[in-house]
Amino acid sequence: MPITILYYKVSPESISSAQQSEQIADWIEELPIIKQKQVKKLRQKNDQVLSLAGLQLLKIAMSEYTDNPFSLDQLQFPKLGKPFFKGGIDFNISHSGEIVCCVISDTAKVGIDIELQREVNPATLNKFVTESDCSVKETNTDDQKQLFFNLWTKNEAIIKAANLGSIYNMKDIKHEQNGGHYQNHFWSTYPVEIISVEDNKEYTCHIACSEYITLRKIKAKQIYNL
Repeated sequence: MPITILYYKVSPESISSAQQSEQIADWIEELPIIKQKQVKKLRQKNDQVLSLAGLQLLKIAMSEYTDNPFSLDQLQFPKLGKPFFKGGIDFNISHSGEIVCCVISDTAKVGIDIELQREVNPATLNKFVTESDCSVKETNTDDQKQLFFNLWTKNEAIIKAANLGSIYNMKDIKHEQNGGHYQNHFWSTYPVEIISVEDNKEYTCHIACSEYITLRKIKAKQIYNL
C-alpha cells in the first residue's frame, strides 16, 4: 500500500468557538489517560487543537489501512520516542502554524516534519548546520530561509522516522542526494507540497522513509472535516 499523508488546516476563527471546545473535550476522552494529561497541560488552545487533530487524522488513515477496529486508546506514548500501537503500521504526526499532518505506512518506518517558515537566527545556523551544509550560510536571506527549512524538515523527518535522538542529533546526519545516513541506515527523503501554491509558500514539509519508494506511491490528501 502507498504511503499516505493526510493534512488538515485549522481555522483560526474556529479555535475559540464553543463548537471547537466541545470537540476538544470529545477528542480528549478518546485518548489514553497519560495523553489526556499531556494535552490538558498545553496552555494554548491552538496547540491542543493541533495535537488532537493530528490523532484524528490517524484515525481516518487507519480506516483505509485495515478492516480491524481501531481506536485511539490503543496508542502507547513512551517517554522517549514516538507514539505507536501494535500491528506493524508506522505513523508520525507534525504540526506548525495552522497545519497538522499525519504520515502512515504499513511497509516502512516513516517520519514527517512541517515548518512554518520564519526568520532564522544566525546562532541557530551555527548550532544545527554542518560544514558540509555550509552553503545554507552563504546565500542571501530569502534563499537562506528556504534552504534552512528544507534542511531542517529533512533532518527532523529522518530522526523521527528512526525514532532515535532529537534535533540535537541533526549534525550526525550525513546527507546524500535524496536522503541521508543516520544510525547506520540510509533514509530516503521526499518534499511534500501540503497545500496549494498560494497558501504553501510559507511552509516547508518533508517525509523520510526507511526504504526507497517512487513518488507515485506517496498519496497526499487534504481533510476538510474532522
